Amino acid sequence: MQLEKEFLLQKEKQLLLDLISTYTPSGEEDKALPFFERVSKDLGLSLKVTNTNSFYLNKGKILFVSHIDTVQGFIEPKVEKDVIYGRGAVDDKGPLIAMLLSTWLLHENGYDVMFAALSDEENKSAGARELLNSGNTFENIIVGEPTNGNIVIEYRGVIHLDIECKGKGEHSSSSSENLIVELGEKIRRVYLPPSSYDKPSIVPTIIRSGDRLNVTPSDGYVHFDIRYPSTVNEKAIISEIVNVFVDCEFKVVESVPPVKVQPNNPLVISLFRALSREGIKPSLSRKAGTSDMNILFPIAKNIVAFGPGDSKLEHTDKEKISLEEIYKGIRVYTNTIEELCKEN
Repeated sequence: MQLEKEFLLQKEKQLLLDLISTYTPSGEEDKALPFFERVSKDLGLSLKVTNTNSFYLNKGKILFVSHIDTVQGFIEPKVEKDVIYGRGAVDDKGPLIAMLLSTWLLHENGYDVMFAALSDEENKSAGARELLNSGNTFENIIVGEPTNGNIVIEYRGVIHLDIECKGKGEHSSSSSENLIVELGEKIRRVYLPPSSYDKPSIVPTIIRSGDRLNVTPSDGYVHFDIRYPSTVNEKAIISEIVNVFVDCEFKVVESVPPVKVQPNNPLVISLFRALSREGIKPSLSRKAGTSDMNILFPIAKNIVAFGPGDSKLEHTDKEKISLEEIYKGIRVYTNTIEELCKEN
């Protein structure tokens, strides 16, 4: 077993350094094609590339799904002892490598598992939406995101809302009203800062108004990023905002519903057992953000999120992951599927 571990540690190091050396921010996922062509040949797994530049290896009704895109900002890869630094090391190329190698090991042992590296997760999730509309369904999906050793069974939903309002353009020295002030007052009335998982957050992220130094603006734009749990109604949130921003135009530019799976889900139970065998005491977790798990929920009988890595490092300039974390991820993914198939 020690020989096998050393082999996997070297393999994951080689693959992860190769992958994070390839800068793939959202919209540039095609740059990863040579990597997946090499992996497909090396590991003996069939490769499919889709219209959104998502990459699929192998086939099966069990799906390991990660994402190949990263946020903007390349970080030069480096290795310190057994820790690898670089953009995407933790989000999401570290979990991706763990899933990829687990897919290979399971395939070698006769298990049919499909691996997907989806595109655009850090933007509008074009890869996940493509998969959702493909007609494919799965018995089990594990979404590979860094989860700090926990099992994520809930994500909040998201609404991205554009608002455009009209005002009265007047010379500033004799103006009778001011759209900027009005927008500020309305924003304060609906603003709900992030507080707890069970309460929605309504956060303004963009505001634009005015284009001349001495004239009050005649139009204004506000964008709200809204997050909400499964216990809150999407229409009720939007209605509350509409009632404040009267006589304005509204456009929902993105809406992803929240997702919640039950703790006694067979996939959750198998994952819990696999983690326990690795000496990890997992907790069931709820995440305030949104992931591809929200989108893929309708095409999975069972779905859950789990992956190696520290989620607090996501999107930072300190992204890193250890080879040991990835190795444990490989073992947990592999043992989970073996446990699941044994039960069935």
